[in-house]
Amino acid sequence: MSTTRTAPTPATRAGAAGNPGIVIASYAVRDKLALLGTVSAAMLGMGLLVGALWPSLKDTFADIQDSLPDAFVTVLAGADMSTPSGWANAEMLSMVAPAAVIAVAVISAAKSVAGEEESKTLGVLLAAPVPRSAFLWAKVAATAVHVVLASVAVGVGLLLGDLVGDMGLDVAGIVGASLHVAALGLLFGAVALAVSAWSGSARLTTAVAAGLGGLSFALASFLPLSDSLTEGARTSPWYYYNSSDPLANGAEPVHLLVLVALASLVLVGGQRGFARRDLRG
Repeated sequence: MSTTRTAPTPATRAGAAGNPGIVIASYAVRDKLALLGTVSAAMLGMGLLVGALWPSLKDTFADIQDSLPDAFVTVLAGADMSTPSGWANAEMLSMVAPAAVIAVAVISAAKSVAGEEESKTLGVLLAAPVPRSAFLWAKVAATAVHVVLASVAVGVGLLLGDLVGDMGLDVAGIVGASLHVAALGLLFGAVALAVSAWSGSARLTTAVAAGLGGLSFALASFLPLSDSLTEGARTSPWYYYNSSDPLANGAEPVHLLVLVALASLVLVGGQRGFARRDLRG
């Protein structure tokens, strides 16, 4: 008599293990390792490219920096490309790295509640039994791990670029830049998790989080072009991400606290919505 063995699922593991929250979180982390590996490789490659190009371009940027339009410099978060940190900010930290980390956060979060609901596995998991709050916070933990690992890759990429290009970047600045990109990613991951918990729709989750990310970037980039509107940039999370120039000056604790506090408030709202909503999966 033969028996058929099936691969364990998060639901069966959650029901068999002592701490279902840890099982769900670890499974969710592993589920996005391919995405995380791709983004991390891109950040390492970007860092190496930034460092490799610096020796041949630094003299050129020293000659043209003063002739660049103020609006161009403002859109690049005030980056002075005649300095190593300004060059790295302009090429990697002003948009590419934060966009990559935000994408990891949003994709991870969209898969969390809405993905389980749309694939009809949410009911099985909650019947394991796993409390709704434990399930949601396990998904929050998984998204946070994805964001932190992607942010570490940004920091390692900057370190590699510094070594290749002999840029003289300060380690405290690289750590600060990594912390700021992680805090920004956590905030938009929290937004995506909240929308996912309230709506159960992965498509709506991605659209709302990506839309807010683009809109807030535009506010932080273009409002400073007007003297009368420049203070409005403080309403954007991107202001707290890069206005203090963490790569040159190190982490800004107050700005990090603002981003983390906003993420916490959004997650509390998402938890309330998930606790009250009629689930479909």
